[in-house]
Amino acid sequence: MVNKSYDVTILGGTGRLGQRLAENLNKQELRTLVTTRDADKYRQLFQNWEHVQLHQVDQYDSVNLFDICKDTHSVINLIHIQKEGRRSRIDFPPARRGDFEEVLIELPRRLVHAGQKAGNHIRVLHVSCVGASPLSSSARLRAQGLGEIIVRESSEDADKLGHLTYLNGPKFVHGSQLQTTVLRLPDLSAVNLTMCASAILEILDDSRTIGQILEVDISNSRRVVYPYVRSA
Repeated sequence: MVNKSYDVTILGGTGRLGQRLAENLNKQELRTLVTTRDADKYRQLFQNWEHVQLHQVDQYDSVNLFDICKDTHSVINLIHIQKEGRRSRIDFPPARRGDFEEVLIELPRRLVHAGQKAGNHIRVLHVSCVGASPLSSSARLRAQGLGEIIVRESSEDADKLGHLTYLNGPKFVHGSQLQTTVLRLPDLSAVNLTMCASAILEILDDSRTIGQILEVDISNSRRVVYPYVRSA
C-alpha cells in the first residue's frame, strides 16, 4: 500500500454527522483530515482529537481536490446544500450552473476525476439522500441523482461501460476505475447520528459495496438500490 498522510478524508465534515464520524475515526486512531471552508470557526470542536486535522479549503476545484486525493486512502464526501442561492439560467451561459448543479453534480465529478488522476484506486464514499433521482421533480433531488450516477460509474471499467461518465467529462481509461460507493441517508434530523456514522464506516470498509448505491432507513435497515436484484 502506498504511504499517504491520511487514512480517511471527510469533505465538508464540520456538521453534526461529520463531527460524529471524526470522533469515531479518532477513537480508531485513524489519521483523519476534515475539510471545511471555515476552519477557524470549527477548530475548537476538533482540537482535542489527536488523530484529526482540520483543513481550510476555500474552493473545491480540481487542483485542491487532486491535492486531497493524492494524500489520502479514502474520501467520504458529505458536502451538500438544501437550498439554492443562485439558480441556473439557460438564457445566460455564464450563469448556466446554479448552486445545485455546482455542488451536487460538478463537485462529485471533479472529485472522481481527481481520484482517478491521483491513482492507486482510491476509495470514495459519496453520501447522498433518500429520494435522489435524475427523474425527480425536485431540482435538488434531481441534481443529487445525477451526482450519484457520476460517482457510481467511476467504479466501472470504461471498456465495459462503453462510454464516458454520465454527462461530459474526461475519459476514464482501462484500469483507472475508482472504488466508489453511494450511500443514501434519510433526513438526519429524524435519525440517530451514531447509527449513521457507524453505517458509513462499515460500508467504507466493505469491499463488497464497491459500485453499489445503498440506502439506509431510519431503523438502520439497508438495501441495495443499484445494481437492482429481482426478488425470487
